[in-house]
Amino acid sequence: MSDLSRRTDGTDALGASGSTQPPAVTVLVPSFRRPDALLSCLDGLLAGSCLPDQVVLVLRDTDGDSREALDAWRAENPDGAQLVDLAEVVQPGQMAATNAGLAISTGDVICFIDDDCVPTQRWLERLLSHYAEPDVLGVGGRDIVHDGDAIAGEPQPQVGVLTWCGRMVGNHHQPSFDDARRVAHLKGANMSFRREVIPPFDLYLRSGVFNDTDVSLGATADGGMLIYDPLAAVDHYPKPRFDGHERDTENLVAVYDLAHDYAYVMLKHLDGPRRAAFTIFALLVGQHWRYGLLRMLVRLPRERSLAVRRWRAAMGGLRQAWRTTRSVRAQQEKNAAEEPPTR
Repeated sequence: MSDLSRRTDGTDALGASGSTQPPAVTVLVPSFRRPDALLSCLDGLLAGSCLPDQVVLVLRDTDGDSREALDAWRAENPDGAQLVDLAEVVQPGQMAATNAGLAISTGDVICFIDDDCVPTQRWLERLLSHYAEPDVLGVGGRDIVHDGDAIAGEPQPQVGVLTWCGRMVGNHHQPSFDDARRVAHLKGANMSFRREVIPPFDLYLRSGVFNDTDVSLGATADGGMLIYDPLAAVDHYPKPRFDGHERDTENLVAVYDLAHDYAYVMLKHLDGPRRAAFTIFALLVGQHWRYGLLRMLVRLPRERSLAVRRWRAAMGGLRQAWRTTRSVRAQQEKNAAEEPPTR
């Protein structure tokens, strides 16, 4: 095992002098029908300057190719195989897979990485360095998106911002800075949290795209910080998705689902005035292909009927998000009422 993952000289892997033991670390990797990418991810984890205590892989029960590739990898890497625990799921979707992985994770810190990402050598070391500060509840880093021989994106000064009205700024893949800084949300391709603050991944999310925002906001609901460190990087080689919507799709079903999930997460976590502001923002402006009224009118001369169809899909998703939110809250209130009193 790497020297950095188990140190006994009075300085742990977090760099905190005088502490006894570094926290146990689990790296969780859900995967579906991308065996070659998965093996590259595993090789990258073993090549790191700091090894995890556990790697949890989550595979669908029907994904025989990935299971066969994993068995061959284990035979060729007996030392690495000792770190790997496998969870199999029947239910489709990233949320169900991640929850199954969390159920068998043993780490004090849980790191999440996509199977089409390869961690840089100091990835885990950089993530863990920030947990020396007790108020830090989660840490994420850059995913360097490779588009063939080029690096996708244009350097941006803002990363992981959530405005008062619920407008999201991501940019986790394209920072214009190298210093670590506090953010409002992390990106699922490269994020980590203290185990005790991770809520269950919400099965009401249809697309899976905003689960990282949901978990980020849930983890810090009672305070604490999230840190983004661009030097805690992974190389991201985007592969086709075989579960859920394809990346950057303009499909109207995807627009509906993305509008639902975005609104559901905001309605779930924002307080009353901010929920109202978000609703006005979504109705009038929106983001990307989730058109609000004004965005639709601006795009109408160029896109004609497509702009109207996108607007209708986005508004349908927004309405359904309100229904989902009311239904979930009603169920929570019912469960609370039926819970036996504590003595």
